[in-house]
Amino acid sequence: MATKKATTKKTRGGKKTTRKTSPKRARAKATSKAVERDPRLPAVGTILTREFKGKTIEVRITDEGFEYEDQTFKSISAVARRITGYMVSGPVFFRLDKPAEAE
Repeated sequence: MATKKATTKKTRGGKKTTRKTSPKRARAKATSKAVERDPRLPAVGTILTREFKGKTIEVRITDEGFEYEDQTFKSISAVARRITGYMVSGPVFFRLDKPAEAE
């Protein structure tokens, strides 16, 4: 069991005692997980096309990520952010989410 040491720190309102953990504390080990593909995304090799502000946008899905304007991005949301200039969901921007069915 790791021992804990109490330290005193001076603050404006008085003294504050905090606890420090031992530097020998066990750290969480990184596990190597296989990254699963988002089921909303089409197959590798597919070209996504979208009209935005009068321009036709084409994004190719590759094994490494998403290719747009000779640049590779790790996520479809990063491509959407590059195109729009603000944070936006990639699947929503490229309309990959299926709309709710009308009753």
